[in-house]
Amino acid sequence: MSALVKTLVARAFKEGARPVEALADGLEDLLRVARFARGRLELRVRPDDLFIVTYPRSGTTLMQFMVYQLVSGRGLDFDHISQVVPWFERSLAVGALEASDLEAMASPRLFKSHLAHLWIPRGARYIYITRDGRDVAVSYYHFYRSHLRYQGTFDQFYRRFLRGDVQYGSWFKHTAGWRTHRSAPNILFIRFEDLVHALPSCIEEVAGFLGVPASPGRVEAIARRCSFDRMKQHEPRFDFTTELVLQRGYQQGRFLRSGRTGEGTNLQPGQERAFQRLAARQPWLAGLELDLSAFLH
Repeated sequence: MSALVKTLVARAFKEGARPVEALADGLEDLLRVARFARGRLELRVRPDDLFIVTYPRSGTTLMQFMVYQLVSGRGLDFDHISQVVPWFERSLAVGALEASDLEAMASPRLFKSHLAHLWIPRGARYIYITRDGRDVAVSYYHFYRSHLRYQGTFDQFYRRFLRGDVQYGSWFKHTAGWRTHRSAPNILFIRFEDLVHALPSCIEEVAGFLGVPASPGRVEAIARRCSFDRMKQHEPRFDFTTELVLQRGYQQGRFLRSGRTGEGTNLQPGQERAFQRLAARQPWLAGLELDLSAFLH
């Protein structure tokens, strides 16, 4: 038995009341790691691939949308940003994408990632966004509450954050690992604070790094679409929960479907007979307006 499996088993039985559920969760985590590792190894990196990398809550979505517009020349023509700029490691880990799917993507391929520099595929281009760690902690706390069902106080979360006991580990180690390589010509560092206070200049800098045109009119249009208020109006296209919905095959806008009556009368004859046969056996249906004649006669 490998050391990792032993650790998962030990953790499961330390849970006490729910060892089976805990073990199942641990095995699912192991499966996700295996899927990611396989996809990571099978990926054939192209020189014009672009990874938009951040520690979570540091301007990832804004940069995804900005870069997509610069590269494609289009705007809000997607149901969710992940369809045009997929989350690299998560898409592989959950099985939403495989290496063959990534290979079929047209160049230049755009990816979002929160990976540490040690784990990122080599040989591509990278935009790394930094943000004041204190602001990251506050934003991450609210994300944990709204999307991960966290019930603790901010002080409790903040202590976890400082320890690195959160998704993607220590902010300090993550940012330090990338800063070590900031002089590399294929890595562009952008400050989140500049995205907020000097967005047009950032758009021009990113366009120069990517080698795409950035006329004043184009920069103005992209900056307008990338404003917080404008993106907030289209929040479902950027919200992580929408990505989950689409990955699981759910169709949005179908929950409240028609609001009409009588659609069940269009069943096929065999379907109608099957329903009537079962309905005739239910005494509580006797007072309802159901036509049982097809079955009774």
